Amino acid sequence: MSARPPLVLVPQHFGSTVFDRRTSRYLPFDHAGTALLRASREAPFWTHLDTLADGDRGEAAQRFYAHFESMGFFDLDGHFAGVELAVDDVPADHLVGPLAVHVEVSAACNLTCSHCFAGELPRHERHLTLAELDALFAELASMGSYRVGLTGGEPLLRRELFEILDLATHHGLHPCVTTNALRIDERVAREFGRRDLVWLNVSLDGATAASNDRVRGDGVFEAVRERLAVLGRHARFTLAFTVMEHNAHEVEACARLAAEVGAHTAVFRPLYPVGMADGRADLMPSFAQYSDALARLAAMGAAELGDHDLRALDAFSPDTRDESGVRTDHACGAGTTVCSVSVSGDVNPCSFLGAGFVVGNVRETPFATLWRTHETMRALRRPSAGTHGCRARSLAFAGDVDAPDPWVIAGAQKPGSAHPLVVLRTSKRA
Repeated sequence: MSARPPLVLVPQHFGSTVFDRRTSRYLPFDHAGTALLRASREAPFWTHLDTLADGDRGEAAQRFYAHFESMGFFDLDGHFAGVELAVDDVPADHLVGPLAVHVEVSAACNLTCSHCFAGELPRHERHLTLAELDALFAELASMGSYRVGLTGGEPLLRRELFEILDLATHHGLHPCVTTNALRIDERVAREFGRRDLVWLNVSLDGATAASNDRVRGDGVFEAVRERLAVLGRHARFTLAFTVMEHNAHEVEACARLAAEVGAHTAVFRPLYPVGMADGRADLMPSFAQYSDALARLAAMGAAELGDHDLRALDAFSPDTRDESGVRTDHACGAGTTVCSVSVSGDVNPCSFLGAGFVVGNVRETPFATLWRTHETMRALRRPSAGTHGCRARSLAFAGDVDAPDPWVIAGAQKPGSAHPLVVLRTSKRA
């Protein structure tokens, strides 16, 4: 990935998104900003200032340059530090491609977690072959869908996992692996360390064996900690926590644990009522519990975590953020910014929506065709009460993806509440 230009401009109906390979994040630009970036590919940015009218437009362009120059968008000569993705036909009302695609590479697991979103495992399906995955990755790259999450089940049960990672990076994609870590040994840790992954997520669901093992199984907490000691010698990793009714009170301890074991970041997501957690009201956190947990995390600082820095940020969306970096629009990404592909090639607007929302299979129909033309995708992009919030929660609690998300209803009574995804950066300051 390092040999490629750091930026990719992806044309969009509103202007463009720019993918920054250094941070693995997208930024949105309107038509005017996109025109400035395009023009600066051919000639230094400041040569275009003379063509702009004096006054507000000229001042705005100068501020634009100063801001994005500080972010490394321009080289020393003032040229845009990237390339433009060739797109033959820009859709009029949705993104050229999803910002993140979750690709299932295993439908089996070595654990039987009581809250697993993947449901009952194993599922005996015909896995996409390496050649089929290679073709899928090439298609995703052609759509500007650079972020790929490799999931399961347990990805390390797929013998070709590292070959799959190499196929993804060969096409310029930025893969992320989510694992329970129990199959990590010195060899596996070294293999991860040799690769430049966006994230290597290790799942834990509590700061203690009592809270974690309640859902993941006896002895898992200590076993994972042992594996982290091996992994940390070779690779950077993230601890990914699922916030539930019984562990919401200990999120600060989870953040401290992440720092203690050397995690680069700590991710806190709420439990979704899908898969094995469907109908498990005893595990579900309330909106109040989750939002209070996020507020307490935000209040943590260097005084509690030593020389580790904690910052809230959203890893997947280009939407506007507040000063803390947290998304506040409560928008559902199903079929709009995210999509999923099952181990056998079934495409779903979101893996949380279940089999009833499968729109087709990449063995039969190109992914891009399903993304652009399938009526289910189109329907999810139309404004509805379910647009604001999580459609999977709406489906679970109201039986309809277009129904209001009960969390959004609860959140409306609490101004300034955060979007239900927070990532805390725990890496030491340079």
